[in-house]
Amino acid sequence: MQFTQTKWVKEYFSFTKKERNAIIILGSLALLFSLLPTLFPFLVKSDIELVVDTAAQRELTALEILPDKNEQSTASYSDADLYQPKESRFEKYRREKTAGELFAFDPNAATAEEWKRLGLRDKTIQTILKYRTKGGKFYKAADLQRIYGLHSDEYKRLAPYIQIETIAKPVREPAIVSNEIKTDRKEYNAAVVDINHADTTTWKQLKGIGSAYARRIVNFRTKLGGFVSIEQVGETYGLPDSVFQKVKQQLRLGSSSINQIDVNNSTVEQLKAHPYIGFSVANSIVQYRSQHGNFSTITDLQKIGAIDEALYRKISPYLTVK
Repeated sequence: MQFTQTKWVKEYFSFTKKERNAIIILGSLALLFSLLPTLFPFLVKSDIELVVDTAAQRELTALEILPDKNEQSTASYSDADLYQPKESRFEKYRREKTAGELFAFDPNAATAEEWKRLGLRDKTIQTILKYRTKGGKFYKAADLQRIYGLHSDEYKRLAPYIQIETIAKPVREPAIVSNEIKTDRKEYNAAVVDINHADTTTWKQLKGIGSAYARRIVNFRTKLGGFVSIEQVGETYGLPDSVFQKVKQQLRLGSSSINQIDVNNSTVEQLKAHPYIGFSVANSIVQYRSQHGNFSTITDLQKIGAIDEALYRKISPYLTVK
């Protein structure tokens, strides 16, 4: 009986060399897999951190808000912004970057409202307006980059839509050497000019007014529907203030009917064609009319939020209700 039990144990617990090798390999693999969850964080930690850091770096670069060495850039954020969660600051920057419409515009003539629609900040808009007030002109699209505070990405976004009317520059005649003293200078008419009736020929009789300026003054008068004040002549595109001041004393505002637009029957396209009324104001007028019915008097326009007191005084002579 004892012999039989010993034989049975040997049969079931005795292994060949190949079987022993297989048991060792399987045991090693089982041990390795059991320890893998514990060892895994130590094996891959540095790689994961590298991927996360690289991804974060790309995100910051894409948003163009990497820390700047210039103290001025950090000053543009308030304390509240600095301690906001990073996600919210990123989203805020994205909203600022995507704000603004895109449409063709002339930087020499665009109003503050149009600059605002294009997505520029108030401070940048004021810089542009001050530059123009002091006589600054944009002769080509690249000139807009000279504006302090205008970011390069803002310029790149607006550049394709810049349309600058060519400013004619006077061509100087070559000097003629002669022993004789010639005085064949153009004599300018000192007569008073009626700004609402003068044609280009009459305008050119004024000193400093050539063909280009005369044509622009007449075209501006036509678009307005007529001048209601002498000061409006000085608003003509490209006309230097120095020239306007010289001829101002020779200008007279004669009696003339003004072409007025009926705000109760005009479309957005018709309204926005007026130099003083852009798309935003024109659209506000039509929307208000659709919601409240026809205007009873022109003063009803003051109920529209987009029209302040200064703008109302400027556009009211050119509008009527029928």
